[in-house]
Amino acid sequence: MNNIIKYKKISNLCEFFTEQESKNPNKKFLYSKIKDKWVGNSYVEIKKKISKIASFLLKKQVNKNDRVLLISENRPEWFIFDMAIMSIGAVTVPCFSTNNENDNNFIIKDCKPKIIVLESLSLFKKNQKTFKPYKKKIVLIDKPSNDFLTFEDIIREEDDFNFDTNIKGSDLSTIIYTSGTSGYPKGVMLSHSTIIHNCFAAYELLKDFNFSNERFFSFLPLSHSYERMAGLYFPLSIGAEIYYCESLDKINKNFLEIKPTIMTAVPRLYENIYKKIFRKIQNSNFLIKFCFSKFSLLHRTKKLNTRDILFRSLMAFLLKKKIRKIFGGKLKTFVSGGAALSPEIGQFFINLGVNILQGYGQTESGPLISCNDLKTNDVSTVGKPVKDVKVKISRDNEILVKGPNVMMGYWNNYELTKKTLRNKWLHTGDLGLIDDLGRLKIIGRKKDLIVTSGGENISPTKIENLLTENLDINQAVVFGDNRSYIVAILTLEKKIKNDAISRIVDRTNKKLNIPEKIRKYAIIKNPFTYENGLLTNTLKIKRQAVLKRYKKIIDKLY
Repeated sequence: MNNIIKYKKISNLCEFFTEQESKNPNKKFLYSKIKDKWVGNSYVEIKKKISKIASFLLKKQVNKNDRVLLISENRPEWFIFDMAIMSIGAVTVPCFSTNNENDNNFIIKDCKPKIIVLESLSLFKKNQKTFKPYKKKIVLIDKPSNDFLTFEDIIREEDDFNFDTNIKGSDLSTIIYTSGTSGYPKGVMLSHSTIIHNCFAAYELLKDFNFSNERFFSFLPLSHSYERMAGLYFPLSIGAEIYYCESLDKINKNFLEIKPTIMTAVPRLYENIYKKIFRKIQNSNFLIKFCFSKFSLLHRTKKLNTRDILFRSLMAFLLKKKIRKIFGGKLKTFVSGGAALSPEIGQFFINLGVNILQGYGQTESGPLISCNDLKTNDVSTVGKPVKDVKVKISRDNEILVKGPNVMMGYWNNYELTKKTLRNKWLHTGDLGLIDDLGRLKIIGRKKDLIVTSGGENISPTKIENLLTENLDINQAVVFGDNRSYIVAILTLEKKIKNDAISRIVDRTNKKLNIPEKIRKYAIIKNPFTYENGLLTNTLKIKRQAVLKRYKKIIDKLY
């Protein structure tokens, strides 16, 4: 508990680090895998490297409010550059390493960075057309290079720098370009105080876990506001250890090695765990399958008799350890964010006795807006607004947000800022309602709302979640704008017969109102990925991109 920072005394994000360093200079807190061993970096080691990078930036005439572009996978050097940039009053502009050339070109021209930090030479070569005109501005993190200055060059040659203590909470800390499910990215401007408030709100939500020697596993991209707050600044503020994932294909192995205590992830991960459990049960004996089938029915029921409650408790006892073991056995809670979690999947984990708290936010709110807590947890909602944040619902059901979490505006886009921020209320573009207990429930997104030719307003999220709850459905996107009925585009977990898919669709339709029912569907062979341009970096489907790519197939369904 002594490592937890008093948030209200913190004026800028750099002070999260300097405060922890002053308390525990030799404590290791940033870990990465080097030659099959987890190697930790202490606060004092990191501080020295930050000071040298800061000194280098000043020599390159990077001044207050100047932008520095940072493109890298999650690693200690990401944090070092981020801290160094902000320590001199400059602005970190993080970008996904998977960005295409169009996005990178737009971002560079839009923010005009003084320096560009790239993870590797291969990243430069991959986007050579974009980066070549800015070659003199580029610094590489990885491996020595004759053509570029590298991280190791700077650490070896530069002098130390004393941290600037004059950075205000109201100063711009970062510009985060949205992943852009449609159109060009938007540069969201966040102040130091906005992100500090997010960390404070997260602490208030989770403090009942009595923080002590916490371990976080960072695998979502740090370029996204969700991971940057929940997987970096918040852990730093409570003195936690942070472990960086080796690679996405080694996530399961890393879980067992690291044994995280608190985990933040997107719904896609929890969906995969849910399906993994069900597949294992399918290969078990009759008694286990029978018991689990009965349990699966129970977790859809809110009112249970005494016998049902006892049975549920027994199943939870038997399965909880197995689920915890998947994640190393030390896990206190899951936190889900970045997209809507299926209530059925969320309730399944809760009934097993596994804490899962669903939150809601967006980059424009730093990102946290609301989240469930342990006392009033209901995964069909995204909880109450966090401390000091106000939420109201407009006449057309749009969620409006006001508070210290709201962005400063969009970089170089006054008109969009004016449209999105009205009388200090953030117009989220999401649709929702507030229940009798003050909890927020998301019912869809304005721009995703399907309006059929019959005038019915349909939210696709509900239908898609019901489809992907099935073990054999990998991904689902539904369409029906200006059409007479709803159709679905599906990708499968494995090859199955068409009549089996028809049965899945029929079972789904029984849970839907008549206008929502899926009339026809098409199976797509290849899954949607960010490599093929159909997923964002946080694994959300780019609806418009899918529509464009498979327009001919969709048209044939009508």
